[in-house]
Amino acid sequence: MTPPLTLRVDAPTRDPHVVARRYVLEAIETCARHNGGRVSLNDVRRTLTAVGAVIPRGVTGATVQSLRRAGRLVADGVERSDDVAGSNAGRLIETYRLVGGAL
Repeated sequence: MTPPLTLRVDAPTRDPHVVARRYVLEAIETCARHNGGRVSLNDVRRTLTAVGAVIPRGVTGATVQSLRRAGRLVADGVERSDDVAGSNAGRLIETYRLVGGAL
């Protein structure tokens, strides 16, 4: 599990989705750095929670999908979601490998 940390997000904008996307990107990169390139969305959510980031619904999924389309995140396994509420609670979710260096 990724240790609690502070994310470096310099967000000179008032658009909450831009700020949230920057937090998600930083959390993905941090999780990959701490886990040998592996990215678990469970770890990403825990990291965002640890720093108090409030991410609007859909931003994490949209960010992951854009990274997948760009070839930056490659699916490499599955794990059970740690969510306890919502449509993903307890479901199998993909894990990823971050490729191509820092985001």
